[in-house]
Amino acid sequence: MTRMRRGSRAHVAFTAAVIVLFIVLSIFFTRPLATKASDSTVRHISDPQFQAWELAWQVHELGINPTNLFNANIFFPNRYTLAYSDHQFANALLAAPILLATGNPMQSANYLLIFQFFLCSLGAYLLVVHLTRNRAAGVIAGIAYSYAPYKLMHIVHLDLVSAAFIPLTLLFLHRYSEERRWYDAALAGLFFVLQTLTTWYYGIILAVSVALFLVIRLIVKRSTFTLKWMLTLAIVFVVALLLVLPFALPYLKLQKINPGFKRGPAEVDTFTADVQDFLVAPKDNWFWGRITSGFRANTLRRGEPAAPDERSIFPGLIVLLLGITGTVFLFVKGKGEERFDRWFYPVLVVFMGIMCLGNTLYFFGHRTGIPMPYRIFYYLVPGFKALRVPPRFDIMIALGLAVLAGFGVKWIMQAISGKGAALTLIVVVAIFALLMVDLASGSLPMEKIPQKSQFPPVYTWLEAQSGKAPTVELPILLLQNSRKWIKQDSQRTYYSVLHWKYILNGYSGFLPQSIYEGAAAWDNFPSQKGVDFFKKEGIRFVIVHGSEIDAATMLKIEQWDARHTDFNLIRRFGSDRVYALPPG
Repeated sequence: MTRMRRGSRAHVAFTAAVIVLFIVLSIFFTRPLATKASDSTVRHISDPQFQAWELAWQVHELGINPTNLFNANIFFPNRYTLAYSDHQFANALLAAPILLATGNPMQSANYLLIFQFFLCSLGAYLLVVHLTRNRAAGVIAGIAYSYAPYKLMHIVHLDLVSAAFIPLTLLFLHRYSEERRWYDAALAGLFFVLQTLTTWYYGIILAVSVALFLVIRLIVKRSTFTLKWMLTLAIVFVVALLLVLPFALPYLKLQKINPGFKRGPAEVDTFTADVQDFLVAPKDNWFWGRITSGFRANTLRRGEPAAPDERSIFPGLIVLLLGITGTVFLFVKGKGEERFDRWFYPVLVVFMGIMCLGNTLYFFGHRTGIPMPYRIFYYLVPGFKALRVPPRFDIMIALGLAVLAGFGVKWIMQAISGKGAALTLIVVVAIFALLMVDLASGSLPMEKIPQKSQFPPVYTWLEAQSGKAPTVELPILLLQNSRKWIKQDSQRTYYSVLHWKYILNGYSGFLPQSIYEGAAAWDNFPSQKGVDFFKKEGIRFVIVHGSEIDAATMLKIEQWDARHTDFNLIRRFGSDRVYALPPG
């Protein structure tokens, strides 16, 4: 009994130490985010501000009118505007306590980003401890998965960092396959739902992974598939799909309204990985970024500016070597359930690597024209036409290699187990140190943004207006200077967390036709055609940001105001001017 108590205390102490380690690492790898969370974004302002707005809108609307959740306040007068990008509903629920406590959307998103790195470590740790029965292997796997170069490359994308429910889904799928307990199947379904409601990308990728799990399970351990086992799992995933369906309907409605609400083959091709991209580390990687820069030169030659970063999918050398070691161990010494693992995880890594290569094979800068399996999924599987970046399947390569690396650590520890605890500790610490060098990035560049109390006063005035107060903010530079437009309208989207009025402006993954028409109206502004367009769209107020407009255009706007009765200056806030429009 005393030994059992000591063992239990040791287990609790080790688990507590692991949690503390994962917390410390989440702060270290995201430094200096923890100390600058209230008034800064990571790297640039556009995506982080949009995602902070996205979380804040859902928390705001859930407390007022949950049925209106997808009719967000951007891109007025369009409907279902939250569905122009990943809604991140599960992340909004996680962020709600922080947001309600701080009232600061950006701070909430930043803290959630740090928490998601911690959660990913913990999820992979639990999965690998279950598979290997080795806690040191779980620690190494947790770090390898959470801080894989792919994850750190996407640190500006909260939804793509949020991948903790993937290993938890697989954990309970393993447990259900081994123990046949219904509640393990239910938990696998729950975590599948949570991951899907975090990002459609990972929901679709996880669905493909679960299908692969079941196919390989059927081949390797057919005895698992009893009628009761299959029926229970089928019921669980039917319920899971029913829970996801209400969140999918706005996207389906948008696609019906606008058939262009999908990614065409040419756009997918822009982001498709080249075989050599598996040798390209993200440029921020402390050790490998510069070493692999020669391959990066070829990567830069294809696609829009964001594409090369998306295609930098080098997994890390130490993780790869440990993964190969784990694979060899499983094939040579694997027994029991490990006979399934030795097939599933290597096949998972290879299959997801092939999926990263998209519709057509690129090989060291050359488009070969060879069709790839992704093409079958693109044309036949629902949801794939909404995905534009095949290299994001790399998240499953990261998890598969982390699991195999865990088996590699287990085998190394078994090989030296008879040579003393001190040597085992030294080896594990050495693996940890090498892994840190393999994965570490430099301190993150930060960009300051104003807090609510520092927002321009025109937005405080707008907050005080009655009703939805549909508003357009000018200039809209989408057609003239898309880079400047991205910065301006992502910031205007974020500023709307103060007033929550409906704006014609907006920023998202997809854009409605109205924003292009609004940009065209600005190109002809001031003119009767431009004013009539905004009236037709139901705009009540026009905010003109004089600091963003040249003096000649500003003079024309003033002269137009003086000559017309349907465009009236009603307020000035420094260089910002508010004009009122009569109903269209």
